[in-house]
Amino acid sequence: MSLINNAANRPLNEQFTETPDVSGALQQNYQPMVFEPVGKIVQGFQVAETGNPQNFRGVVQPFSERALLLKPEGQRSWTWLLLHSDTALVVNTDDVVIWRGKQTRVMSRKDYSLYGFIEYNLVQDWTESGP
Repeated sequence: MSLINNAANRPLNEQFTETPDVSGALQQNYQPMVFEPVGKIVQGFQVAETGNPQNFRGVVQPFSERALLLKPEGQRSWTWLLLHSDTALVVNTDDVVIWRGKQTRVMSRKDYSLYGFIEYNLVQDWTESGP
């Protein structure tokens, strides 16, 4: 007769040797996506937008009601998005990108690369507001 080993059989102070990689579960929902970073430089007294498109795989979903309620009242009507992407996407907080034809600002970045993904909070930005 064999014993069933589960969490009840482990002492609380036992260290796990590996971080679980959950990217496999997320990849089932990932879709090919493209972000076009918006950067502004001055060339010959003219402002020009720059940026090379970044191809990656990810999944976007709208914020939940609960997450929206945590936002200040004036920001609740904005278009907030939660993005889980593979680690190929490299954008930082306050970067501006074009996604599906709309200017979008990166509001936060959480690095879960040990788990196989990066989480971003995005908000639809005002057109022409710049980076």
